[in-house]
Amino acid sequence: MNGSVAVFRLILAVAFGVSGIRAMASPQGRRQATRAWRVPAGLVHNVATASALGEVAVAIGLLSGPTAWPSAVLAVGFLAVPVLPAAVELARHGGSGTALATVIRANVLAVPAGVVLVEGRPDAGPDLAVWLSGLAPARMVAVLAAAVVLGAACAGVRLRLPIALPGATPAPAAAPLPAEPAARPAAPALVRPGPALTIGMATYDDFDGVYFTLQALRLYHDLDDTELLVIDNFGCPATRDLVRDWVGGRYVLATDVTGTAAPRDLVFRNAAGTAVLCCDSHVLFPPGVIARLKRYHRDNPACGDLLQGPLVYDDGQLVATHFEPVWREQMWGTWATDPRGRDADGEPFDIPMQGLGVFSCRTDAWLGFHPEFRGFGGEEGYIHEKFRQAGRHCLCLPWLRWMHRFGRPRGTSYPLTVEDKLRNYLLGHRELGLDVAPVLDHFSQYLPAEHLARIAAHA
Repeated sequence: MNGSVAVFRLILAVAFGVSGIRAMASPQGRRQATRAWRVPAGLVHNVATASALGEVAVAIGLLSGPTAWPSAVLAVGFLAVPVLPAAVELARHGGSGTALATVIRANVLAVPAGVVLVEGRPDAGPDLAVWLSGLAPARMVAVLAAAVVLGAACAGVRLRLPIALPGATPAPAAAPLPAEPAARPAAPALVRPGPALTIGMATYDDFDGVYFTLQALRLYHDLDDTELLVIDNFGCPATRDLVRDWVGGRYVLATDVTGTAAPRDLVFRNAAGTAVLCCDSHVLFPPGVIARLKRYHRDNPACGDLLQGPLVYDDGQLVATHFEPVWREQMWGTWATDPRGRDADGEPFDIPMQGLGVFSCRTDAWLGFHPEFRGFGGEEGYIHEKFRQAGRHCLCLPWLRWMHRFGRPRGTSYPLTVEDKLRNYLLGHRELGLDVAPVLDHFSQYLPAEHLARIAAHA
């Protein structure tokens, strides 16, 4: 068998195999690509799944001699499908990095596919396992290594532009950055296992909030290299369909534990991004905030701090930069404003605590909430002290501004009890070695003494 045909079959098999497996493991990118092909919304999920399975089938077919040539034909089809929408994107926007990378990737993989089609038409040779076994050991290792590296590169290595998966839209390129310091090694930037940022939210029976937060992000913000993730703590089919079929995000149903802490933890556990922006499902961001947050994490890759920003009130003018650690109305923390936070271009500064409608952290630096937290309450102040005890900082980034819908004219739909709040505060304070006397003293205004003592004993 012609050696070049065998090597190119191997490269294609690796590229398509990796692409198909990745698409099945993390399907949101494939669904986004399927929408770009103008597939009806109701068929997006099925078409995306079929394309991922088809790529795996192509990879398997390329390994076998009798099926190698027809598999190469299918490979050309998978390469050709995304080129047309990518070309339209280039024509409309004059050089989208994602679209350009899609075209480049298709042309690169078209070379080995063309060789297999032309040279392998009469005889594509035996199974690749048989061919490899006939090589000298050193040559076999060299061929395998080269084919795997090249095939994997075609399936995902990023060289400033994202190299798209065959037949799928890859995570887009990040916004242009200032020149890197000369001392920073460049090699790690060549390979990115996932997006730069996951924007994740926990929701409980709040379709309207999820809808407007996600659509505002998509309409007004730079979501290149960004994953959208929704943890549904209630189980809303409309929310599921919105996230999966229209937004192209990732939806996780998690109803085992009801509350605000457990689903927020799941945002970090399920995030594919290097960093996470966790927000409530009814939050809006001013223009430029998401791009600037991604840039901050790129410029500070070792940052293990908890990052937050000023809440913008409904008038669009007043801001609250942090919580003061004061007990009021069954909550530890009252809104306050540090003058340094009024300047959106000001320097970051330490804060004692802040509302958790929006917070960000590197994914692998997240410290987590107490696993026994239930219902609403207990997280503010607790997570901040946990970061400080770990030697980290709790920072206010003055430009990381957010507007939160507090008004609920139809009432709250999620569980909200005094008992849950008290129990969570006691669990958190005891975990961190904090004095629980202020907690008990404050909640004695709301619960009978015997009720208070029983919860304290159980917590």
